[in-house]
Amino acid sequence: MFWKSKAQNEDEIIVRQANPSDARGIISCMQSVMDERKYLVSEYYLLTERGEQERIRNPDDLTLVCEHRKEIVGVLTVQRGMYRKNRHVGTMGIAIKAGYRHRGLGTRMITEAIEWCRKQGILKLNLEVFSSNTNAISLYEKIGFEREGVRRKQFIIDGEYVDDILMTYWTMPEVLNGGVEGQQKQ
Repeated sequence: MFWKSKAQNEDEIIVRQANPSDARGIISCMQSVMDERKYLVSEYYLLTERGEQERIRNPDDLTLVCEHRKEIVGVLTVQRGMYRKNRHVGTMGIAIKAGYRHRGLGTRMITEAIEWCRKQGILKLNLEVFSSNTNAISLYEKIGFEREGVRRKQFIIDGEYVDDILMTYWTMPEVLNGGVEGQQKQ
C-alpha cells in the first residue's frame, strides 16, 4: 500500500496516491508545466475534470500527486499497456511545478511508481524525455533507467531541434535473461 506522509508542518510536501477529488488540481499542475513549453509535448491539457476523474479511477493506471498546502504541485502517472501483448509494460509521465523541482519529489514519486509496477506485474517501465532536459535524464539514470533509443530531431523547442530520448526501467531485471515461462500472466 502507498505511504502518505503526515505533514509535520504546513510546509511539508506530501506524496500520495491521487483520488478523483484531485482532478482539478492535477489539471492545474499539468497546465502550469505545459505553459513553460519546454518539458512536455502538449501545450494544453486535453482531459476535462470528469475525464481526469475517470482516469484516476482506472485500476490499471497509477496517479501519484505531491501536495503542498492543499495544492497539487507534482503529478506522476503510470499507464499500463491495454493489450494482452503489452500488459507487462507501463508508460510513465511526470510533471513538477516550477519552484518545487530539485527537492527530491521526483525521486520519491518514481520510487513509489516502481514498487507499484512490481506489485502489478509490470516488468518494464518506459518514459520519453527531451534531450534538452538534462536534469531529468540525470535523475532517471541515477534511479536506474537505461537509454533504450533516440528519435532524432523529433521536436522543435525554442527554434532548436531536440531529440526524444526513450528510457526504460526493468522492475524485475531477471526477466531480461529469461522468457515468459513462470511469469504471472496478466
